[in-house]
Amino acid sequence: MIKNPPVVGAVRIRMDPENINTLFGCFTANTFQGVATLITPAAGPFKMEGARWHLLTPRQIFSSPEDMKADLYKERLLQEAMDEDLNCRSFSWKVLRQAKLAVGATTYIGETALTAPPFFKNVVRGDLTTWGSKFLGPRVINWTGLSYVDQAAILPTLRNTNNWILLALAGKTKLGTIPLPLEGSVIGMTTK
Repeated sequence: MIKNPPVVGAVRIRMDPENINTLFGCFTANTFQGVATLITPAAGPFKMEGARWHLLTPRQIFSSPEDMKADLYKERLLQEAMDEDLNCRSFSWKVLRQAKLAVGATTYIGETALTAPPFFKNVVRGDLTTWGSKFLGPRVINWTGLSYVDQAAILPTLRNTNNWILLALAGKTKLGTIPLPLEGSVIGMTTK
């Protein structure tokens, strides 16, 4: 450890792994070697990336510490369903950062709180604000990371604005999704 660290900050390097215990609402989380194990009174242990846990708790993503158990459970169920859906796609952070730069986006629309990229000021899914505010400025939209209901919720604003970039899979429209008959939309890049 540095005895007199500079005023601008310091990095502490430890030779042995160390765990960090945190408490938020009804959850106790033990983070060790990058994995947070959340212990809940009724559901038992649940593991997630330690960085994701430490991102979620201070941003007040969940309605309250008391309701966090139900909120996290809903996010987990949705994420598990998305993981099983072969048509659902989470784009790499490299792609999302480039899309963000292309339109100067501050808002990301799509996915769950468990997978949303942390480098956006606002994250929204349909009518639900995950963190930040429901700001209608420049945004990046992961169309394949939204349910039919969420797609329908954002479609009117897409029709009335043009400061967004939408990421979707190329090819046939997936069953249960809304095709994109938006005037003025242009296919910039397609992937399979």
